[in-house]
Amino acid sequence: MPTRIILDTDIGTDIDDVYALLLAAVSPELELRGVITVNNDVAMRARIARRVLDLIGRADVPVVCGIAESLTPGETRGWLGHEGIGMDLSGLETAFADGGGDWLEMLRTEIAAAVRDGERLTLVTIGAMTDAAAALRALEDSGRAGLAGMMSMASTFEGFGEHAAQPEHNIACDPVAAAEVLASGLPVRLVGLNVTRHTGMDRATVDRLAALGSPAAQAVAGMHYEWFRVIGRDASCMHDPLAIAALIEPDLLTWRDVDASLDPSTQRGRDGAVVYAQPNGPASARCRVAVGVQSEPFHALLLDRVQRALTHITA
Repeated sequence: MPTRIILDTDIGTDIDDVYALLLAAVSPELELRGVITVNNDVAMRARIARRVLDLIGRADVPVVCGIAESLTPGETRGWLGHEGIGMDLSGLETAFADGGGDWLEMLRTEIAAAVRDGERLTLVTIGAMTDAAAALRALEDSGRAGLAGMMSMASTFEGFGEHAAQPEHNIACDPVAAAEVLASGLPVRLVGLNVTRHTGMDRATVDRLAALGSPAAQAVAGMHYEWFRVIGRDASCMHDPLAIAALIEPDLLTWRDVDASLDPSTQRGRDGAVVYAQPNGPASARCRVAVGVQSEPFHALLLDRVQRALTHITA
């Protein structure tokens, strides 16, 4: 039975969100029930997600705007200004001016639908955890019970203790939200930089995708070429797709049970450094962190599914 997911994304900045969306939308192991955008210009992010989904024949997947502002006072990082360049968004210029719907109501509706069917919903976050934390604040106990947990591209595991804690962008975009999620008791799986840094995609691979010739392939390649220009390199990591792949084939990653926390009142916490500790027992081990990855099988899975998406081969 496919895993029901809602994808929460800051699509449009780093290109990896686009590939994560493609992987989630085309994989039969997953049932993508909706997309929520987060952080800064959420309407632009929603337009990008809507266009990508439409181009690959997934107009059935709803897209709504989530929360634009961090729950962390004064935190504004996560917007570079190139978002939307490289993709034709004509016809969507004014789309999502009203948000496209109530993101929290969509989440509640999908949780309830999963429970009615004897299932639970997994929330996948590949950007700031703002929406996730806000949802946990708002959901009743019955709503929380309908969540199987979270899969997040966030943090980096470099060892145990404060001395080993290192910053990571998605956590730093809203450390207050991340702290609340990690303290919530909800089961969370973290796919961090320690494994995603082994997942590069180079220009030659993007050239091969562009050569598929479909409008979807041209759009995705165009955005990836723009990302190469922004970062000044001809390769970029597939951080976010690895979190999606972890739902499809969990054995691609090696996992470790941990306690994870951060203190957003400290500078290290505001910089996005999660502190990991050995769990005190099964009751405290609500977090699992990826500590190893099989890079070649992951790349094979990603490229196979992305090519299917870009050529509308979905079976």
